[in-house]
Order: sequence, then C-alpha cells, then structure tokens
Amino acid sequence: MGNWFLILEEISKRRSGRAFMNKPVSDEILNSILEAGRWAPSCANKQAWNFVVLRDKEVLEEAHEMLTRGNAYAKAAPVMVLVAAKEDGGCSSHGLPYFMMDVGLAVENMLLQAVHLGLMGHPTAGWNEDGLKEVIGIPEDYRIVTVVFFGYEGDFEKLDERTQEKEKKPRTRREMSDIVHWNEW
Repeated sequence: MGNWFLILEEISKRRSGRAFMNKPVSDEILNSILEAGRWAPSCANKQAWNFVVLRDKEVLEEAHEMLTRGNAYAKAAPVMVLVAAKEDGGCSSHGLPYFMMDVGLAVENMLLQAVHLGLMGHPTAGWNEDGLKEVIGIPEDYRIVTVVFFGYEGDFEKLDERTQEKEKKPRTRREMSDIVHWNEW
C-alpha cells in the first residue's frame, strides 16, 4: 500500500457505485457539490464547464430515455448532471483540447465533495449525446463531456444480476511502477 495513509479519505473512499437510493438530495448539499466543481482549476482560468442539473421527475424520465442499457441502474439516482463545454471553450495553448481537462478537474472536485457529504457520484459515458442535447436544449456548439449521477447509496440487491457483478469487483489500480517514470521513460 505504500503511502496510502497519506491520501485524503475522500479519494480513497470514492468509487463509481451503481446502487442508488431514490432519496432526494437537498439544495444545500447539491449546491455544495456544484460549488466544488465551480472552484476547480482550469487552463488560463477559462472555466469551460457548464452544469445542467436534472432533478424534475418528468425531465429525468425524458433524459433517461437517452441512456444506454448499461447505465439503466442510474435511473434510480435523484440527480443527473450533464457536464457540457464548447470544444474551443478552454485555453488554446498548443492546440490541445484543454476543455476536456478542465471538465475532468471540475467533475473530480464534484465527486470528492459528494463523498465528503456522504453521497455517491458516478460519471458515465453511455448515452445519446444528440438526443440529450435536444431534450435539454443544450446549444449545438457544446459537447456533453460526461453525465454524472449523484445520490445516496441504496440497496445492492435491487440491481440486476449483471450490474451486481460489476459492483462486486474490487477497486484496483495499476502498479505505480507501471505508470510512473523517473527522469526518463
């Protein structure tokens, strides 16, 4: 484990759980999570992110139609956050897509704040972007970079068998020696 004990508890406890409880998230807690995202670092302070928060039952049901089968578990979550940005919304250094890094930093802040407050957050990649943009009214020149579900942890037994199998897998990470290069590759 090495220096595991030096890692923030929220980082070590964060996981992309799938068993959500359909319990409302208070405005205070949700605003705290969004505020954590807002305070993320960004390239040249461009803050490329936009958060579209879905909580209304009818809006959520419409948005849920745009999820892939693999994300069906997320329909139990009371909060769905679409994180969108313009591809040219970040800084333009070296022609790299920094808006993606900016959004990633904001989402990680939100995930850690959720853990800090006793919630789960699960960023996803399985949805119909064009369909979501149309349903929610996101302008055409924006990309939905990720959709994050937030809520309290629910009953694991209510998940389908395939999703339960995913939940049973332990969190793993590649060895440090596989990813860290000192002074040369």
